[in-house]
Amino acid sequence: MILDRLENLGRYGLPFTEDIRSFLSEKREGLFAVPEIEIKGRDLFVRPGAYRTRPAEEGRFETHQVYADLQLMVSGEEIMQFAPLDSLADPTEYDEMKDCQFFSARANISSFLVREGEFAIFFSGESHRPMCAASQGPAFVQKLVFKIRIRK
Repeated sequence: MILDRLENLGRYGLPFTEDIRSFLSEKREGLFAVPEIEIKGRDLFVRPGAYRTRPAEEGRFETHQVYADLQLMVSGEEIMQFAPLDSLADPTEYDEMKDCQFFSARANISSFLVREGEFAIFFSGESHRPMCAASQGPAFVQKLVFKIRIRK
């Protein structure tokens, strides 16, 4: 897991960094009205999100097997949480089409605030619970979730 500011994106050796920067440099009308945009086919795509954050206990932890998530906060702020795999319980069946499996966690949960202009990267197999409200309560945010193929 990585938490940093957008201007530091290039320091991590992540594939498609220049493609992500190029995408972000283009003005896009109605960006948050579309569910998904392919940048490099299914190797790199982005899911724009505009929503209200929620209390953490209303969300579930998730992991992915094929893709890493680069979650970039465009406006607002939210808490994201991380839990080690040995803290996860109650797994759902892995959904191959959505590359997602959900869990609950009751211990060893780490929380961190992600502000506008910051990103978090969760690699395949790293559990995370995004969309959690910060201390001021639920708030409107806009976020881009870049899905980066790590495994074939």
